[in-house]
Amino acid sequence: MDRRYQLIALLCAGLLGMQAALAEDWQSLSPQQRSLLAPLSGQWDTLPSDDRARFARLAERYPQLDPQKQARVRERIGRWADLSPGERDRARENYRRLREMPPEQRRAVIEKIRREHGDDARSHRRREQ
Repeated sequence: MDRRYQLIALLCAGLLGMQAALAEDWQSLSPQQRSLLAPLSGQWDTLPSDDRARFARLAERYPQLDPQKQARVRERIGRWADLSPGERDRARENYRRLREMPPEQRRAVIEKIRREHGDDARSHRRREQ
């Protein structure tokens, strides 16, 4: 029985790898995926393969999201597309550090960010650009 689970895990890992490989090419995305990811179309080939795979999976799940979550996804994709490669690297590093924090410390940092920036930080940043 243990070998069966190992085989299933290997097959799942292989399927995820195939999906990541398919995400390498913009034209391999479905029309619906390309529509959602259009803000990234000009940069798609320069995105790291992990990002392309993550965005492709997100675009697959997108139709099942409620309208509020869909709007948030579209807005975040647009913001990500507007970031420079250096800003993306900093965002990834900040996210990695946040995920490594103990849960209580992470909650405190998130709350502090929300208090200091709130929803105005997003709109303020866009106005500055």
